[in-house]
Amino acid sequence: MALPMDDPSHDTSVPITRRTSEPVENSGNGLFTSMIERFGDEIYRFACQLAGNGTDADDLYQETLLKAFRAFDRLAADANHRAWLYKICSNTFISDRRKHGRVAPMNDELAETLTASSPDPASALDARDLLREVERFVDALPPKQRVALVLRKHHEYGYADIAGILNSSEAAARANVHEALMKLRGAFAHRMEV
Repeated sequence: MALPMDDPSHDTSVPITRRTSEPVENSGNGLFTSMIERFGDEIYRFACQLAGNGTDADDLYQETLLKAFRAFDRLAADANHRAWLYKICSNTFISDRRKHGRVAPMNDELAETLTASSPDPASALDARDLLREVERFVDALPPKQRVALVLRKHHEYGYADIAGILNSSEAAARANVHEALMKLRGAFAHRMEV
């Protein structure tokens, strides 16, 4: 007994329909996808540096892409897509930290606690321990200082670019980087002396 799908004269294929008003390669979604293919890994690394852990980085990255997708059709054709994505990621990070109150500004008491806790001499020589302490310290910086520092030191952005991403003046961008570096030096200078 032959089933209807075994019968070659019985066409069971589903017709595929496609809108022909706009070619796929010229669609906004195609351009958006191309932009994410080009800059997505870099923006994800930036999200990891800001968030400090994989779960929060994933959330930050997804929120960044969602906001970018929603606003993509309003973006000028000649816009700097890379800087635009950095700006969305930075603003999302800062807004989230403010909204949830996860980060309190670094105070002298906290800075003293971080610098006063010295590990035993054997682990003091271990650069990995020091790096982890520095990462925790950077995680505790105020959001704008943290973003400015990561953009400047990890991504080698200029102050004008940082100012554009943070919606601030170039002087404010310099001040954020400077303050972050001063706090780092104050907390770790004694550990770096040779």
